Amino acid sequence: MSESIFIRLFAGVSSDYFDVIPLIPFGQWLLLVGMFLLAVGFYGERDRKVKTFSLYRYGTASDWWKKHFSKGLVFGIQTELLLLLIGLSCDLTMGNIAVLSTELIAKISILWMFHSISMAALFSLFDLFPVRRFVPGALLLLEGVTFIIGCRVRAISHVMYGMWGMYLQSSLCEIDGFPTGVIMVTEVALLAAGFVIGRKYLKKETDYI
Repeated sequence: MSESIFIRLFAGVSSDYFDVIPLIPFGQWLLLVGMFLLAVGFYGERDRKVKTFSLYRYGTASDWWKKHFSKGLVFGIQTELLLLLIGLSCDLTMGNIAVLSTELIAKISILWMFHSISMAALFSLFDLFPVRRFVPGALLLLEGVTFIIGCRVRAISHVMYGMWGMYLQSSLCEIDGFPTGVIMVTEVALLAAGFVIGRKYLKKETDYI
């Protein structure tokens, strides 16, 4: 299993590394997250450049936000699927695909997709505010810091955001891993909250115009 590039990148960091900071596997995970955030940020910047003109087309800021938010999520899903396919293709090319079962691929992929789409939703929300230039770094920092805290304080590891996308930290892999179903519902709730907060913020801002 350790020879699989797909698992090394997408399964996360094993709890065997608790009590120390696992630099190599942790760095691989942050590299993956960073690539995803970079792609989402590039798309968001491009979409924001046409905001002035698209607002007229949609009529209201709320309508624009619905379209912008949904387009961001769709692009996030496309990006995460592309990254997953690249990981699997690398294993196929190197002859490591045999160590992966369909069930294992599905479990790892679903956790990664739920987690990354919640990041895309948070990105779209925070990108509305004046601190938008710091959003990629802030989300990457959120991922890294919460993981390190969970690593050092195991009692609260289940509520640390940086753990939630990792199959190796989940109840699907470890008996005492974070409750997969609860975390997936929580990430969907984060997505919904991001949409509602963003809509209210834009409505408040446009009320003064």
